Amino acid sequence: MAIPKAHDEGHRRDDDDDGVVIDITDAATARRAAVADEVLLSVAADGELILDLTDDALAAAEKAEAARAAKAAAARVVSGRPSPLRDDHQLIAITGGDLWMQAEAFVYERYVSLGYADHSSRRRVEELARWHDHSRFHAIVDDTGEFVGSVRTILGPYQDLPVGQFERTNFDDPNPLCELSSLVVRQDYGGSGVLDHLFRAGWADALRLGARGIVALIDTWIFDVLCDLYCMPFSQLGEPHFHMGGDVVPVVMSTSQSAMSQIAHHNPDFYRWNMEALTADEIRRFGLNNLAGIDVLADRTDATR
Repeated sequence: MAIPKAHDEGHRRDDDDDGVVIDITDAATARRAAVADEVLLSVAADGELILDLTDDALAAAEKAEAARAAKAAAARVVSGRPSPLRDDHQLIAITGGDLWMQAEAFVYERYVSLGYADHSSRRRVEELARWHDHSRFHAIVDDTGEFVGSVRTILGPYQDLPVGQFERTNFDDPNPLCELSSLVVRQDYGGSGVLDHLFRAGWADALRLGARGIVALIDTWIFDVLCDLYCMPFSQLGEPHFHMGGDVVPVVMSTSQSAMSQIAHHNPDFYRWNMEALTADEIRRFGLNNLAGIDVLADRTDATR
């Protein structure tokens, strides 16, 4: 195989022998790179791109795309089914009374220690006080009554939620929305699955309240974890900026069947686990069975077929 040599003056001479000319110019390399994974594209002898839209070519392209998607899905590392709560832990819902005051104090102490809130004689996060009458807590407590973790759900239109302090740039999900706030876990229980159970409780609450989307203010690295590891289709609602001690980003995840189907497809064990927080009637009412071919009611004792 011969590659033509250049004349002394820098111009390539014509080939009179039977050598093969290899075009290694940037343009030629770019053309070949562009078609490397495209079934419908090829490069002609003169270097021009050819687009094949025949039925056979389209069918081959669809098959190749499905194979690429399957390969990517197989290589993706996902969270799977979270760990169960410890035997001495229980999840409770709180709407008022002494437990509410304890939940407020639990969040306050953690926020102050992290620099997210100022000191208050009321032992509560004053920035969240205005939503007292429009929210509820879910908490995990141990068998002595000590708080291990908490999450607060707040339902309303975007502008009336804590996230409403951020300028909204994404209007895909209509009101009402449910904000997950005060998501706090004791430091010695990090990575134990407590956070997963709290998030599931908040998500189930949002569905029951009729929320069209779940919103939150979170660190950017948590945003990446939710999307990549848990396969939750969160998207940004606005631009990140400094808020209550750190840079956070406002995010939203739709509660639609389409969004839930993405989780079921990419992280099926996690999806099945989330469905366990709902009754069989709720799963049917929200249209969440048989998404991505997963029959979550198949083994439910509370399901009447």
